[in-house]
Amino acid sequence: MTEEAAHWLYALRAVNVQYGPLTAEIDDEHRLAQALRATGSGRVLDRVRDPREQAMSSLVRKKPIEAVLSARCWLTDSAVTGSWAHETEAADFLGDLYTDSSEASLAASYYQQAGKSKKLVSLAETAGDSLLPIESLHEGPWWVRHARAALVAAQADLIQDDRAARLLDDLTDLATRGLAGELVELPTQSLTIQAVKSACALVSRGTEEQAARLLDLLASEVPREPGHYRFIDDEHATTCVDIASAHDDLAYIALTRLFDLAGHGVQKSSILITEDTVLRLMGAGSYRKGLADQEVSPSPLTEEQRGALCVKAAGFVAEKLFLADVILAELDPGHPSVREQAAQARDRILARPEPDPRRVAFGTRMVSDSFLVGFLGEEDRKKCLAKLLEVARDPREAALNRQDALSGARNVVIQLPTETQPATFQFSKPFVLGERDGSHLDERVTGRPHPLSSFKVGSVSASLRGQGLYLAAASATALEEKQWVRDQALVLLHSDDNALVQAAAVTLSAIGSDVTGDIDANLLATHQHIGVRQASAVLSVQHMERHQDLAMRLTKDSDVRVRRTLAVAATHVAWERAASVAALLDVLRGDARHSVRAAAISRKVSSGAV
Repeated sequence: MTEEAAHWLYALRAVNVQYGPLTAEIDDEHRLAQALRATGSGRVLDRVRDPREQAMSSLVRKKPIEAVLSARCWLTDSAVTGSWAHETEAADFLGDLYTDSSEASLAASYYQQAGKSKKLVSLAETAGDSLLPIESLHEGPWWVRHARAALVAAQADLIQDDRAARLLDDLTDLATRGLAGELVELPTQSLTIQAVKSACALVSRGTEEQAARLLDLLASEVPREPGHYRFIDDEHATTCVDIASAHDDLAYIALTRLFDLAGHGVQKSSILITEDTVLRLMGAGSYRKGLADQEVSPSPLTEEQRGALCVKAAGFVAEKLFLADVILAELDPGHPSVREQAAQARDRILARPEPDPRRVAFGTRMVSDSFLVGFLGEEDRKKCLAKLLEVARDPREAALNRQDALSGARNVVIQLPTETQPATFQFSKPFVLGERDGSHLDERVTGRPHPLSSFKVGSVSASLRGQGLYLAAASATALEEKQWVRDQALVLLHSDDNALVQAAAVTLSAIGSDVTGDIDANLLATHQHIGVRQASAVLSVQHMERHQDLAMRLTKDSDVRVRRTLAVAATHVAWERAASVAALLDVLRGDARHSVRAAAISRKVSSGAV
C-alpha cells in the first residue's frame, strides 16, 4: 500500500515542519512520497472516488453542499488513516467552504483545528459584532492554541467582561510557561509571543492584580543591548498606557515602564508619550489647553512622580532618542533645554537647502520641528512659517516633503496672532483647489505605479489638496473663510483618493458647529468611506436638535469606529447640552463592544443633570 505509505511520509514531514528540526533534509519525505505514488497501489479505505478529489471538483462546479459532504469524509478518512498533512488540509478546506457560505462560527472551529491564525483574524474582521467561538487554550498542539490566542486578540473588544478576565489568566499562564521555556513549540516561540500579545489586548478588562502580574511578567523584556528589538515591544508599550488608564494605583509603575521602553529605543513608546492619553495622565499643560472647555480628570500621579518621569524625558534629549525633544517640550515646557531644542529646530527649518534635482531625501523633520518652534518668539515663528510655505510652493520638492511643509505650516500658524492668519489662508487656497499639485518624482514615488513598472516605492497620495485643506481650516478666521473651507471639504468627499476623502471628513468634524448646521448629515451617513460616516456621527451630535434620529440610527452602524466616534462626541458636548445626549448615551452603554461602552460611560447624565 505505497499510496498510504506516501501519506505517512507527508505526515512525518508535517511533524518536522510543526515541531522541527528544520534542516536541509526537510523535503526528503516529499521526494520519497512522490516516487511511491508513481507505482500505484490499493488503499486502506476503499472508496469509489477519492473524497479529496471529489471535494475539489464540487468546489469548482460550485456545488457547496457536495463539497462540504466530501470534505467531511476527507477529514474523517485522513484521521482514520493517519494522514496528518491531509487532515490539516481538509480542516482548512472546510473552513474556507464555511466562510464562503457565511457560516462564520463553523469556519472558526475548523480554522482553529487547522491552526490558521491569519484566516481567523480575517474572519473576525468580517464577522462584525458577532463573537466567534473560542475553544480552550489549555488543549491541543501549539499551532492550535496559537490560532485560538490570535482569535482572542482579534475579538478582545467583543468578549464579555467576566470571560475576558478568565481568558486573561489563561493567557498569562501560557505566556509565563512560554517565557520560562516550558512550552513545546518552534524555536521562534510563536505561541509564547501570541499569548503575550493576546494578554496585552485584554489587560484593561482585568483586575488590578492581573494587570500587576502581567507587568511583572514583562519586566524581563525591557533590558536589551542597543539596537535590539522584541516582537512584543509595541504591545508592551500599549499595555502600559492601558494599565495606567484603567488602574490609578498602577499608573506610575506602568508609565515608568513606558518611559523605560522609550529609553531603550522602542519608538512606539515615544509616540504614545506624545499622545493625549499619556499627556492627560501626566497632567501636561498642552493637553489641558487643547480641552479648555472640558472638565479634565486630575492626574493620578503626584508631583514627585511626575517630576521623576520628566527627569527621564530630559535624559532622552541627551541620548538623542526618537521624539525626545517633543516629549520634553510636552511634559516640561519650562525646562532649560526646551528652548535650546526649539532654536535648533528653527535653524533646521531656515537652513533647509534648495532642492537638488539629482537626489531626493525623504523623512523630513519639518512637522516635529514646527511644533518646537512654538516655544520661540513671534518673529522666529513668522520666519519659519515663511520658509515652510516656500518649501510647500516649490514643485521641485517631492510631494511627501511638500506635504510635510504644509503640515508644519499648520502647526506654526495656529500659534500666531489672528491678524497674521488671513495671508496664510489666501496662500492655502490654490493648494485646496488642486492648482499646486504636481511635484518632483510623482510618476515614480507617489501615486499609482504602472502595472509593468519594476520600480514601485509606494502608493501614497501625491496630492497636496488634503494638507492644503488642513492649513486653510487652521488659518480661517472669518465666517466667510470657514464657509469656503466647508464647501471645499464637501467637494473633496467625491474624490477617488481616499486620503483626500479622509482629510475632508476630518475637516468637517473639526471646523465648528457655526458653519456645519446646514450640512445634510443624513447624506454623509450613507457614504461608504468610514471617515465620512464618522464625520456624520460628530455632526449629528453637534446638531442634535436636527439629527437626533440620525444619531440613534448610527448607534446601529455596522462599523464599531462609527459608534465609538459617536460615543466620544456625545461625552464631549458642553455641560449645558448634556441632557440632549442622555438617551443616546444610554443606548451606547449597551453596545456589544467594550470600547464603545467604555467611551459612553465617561459621562453620566440623568434627568438633565451631570
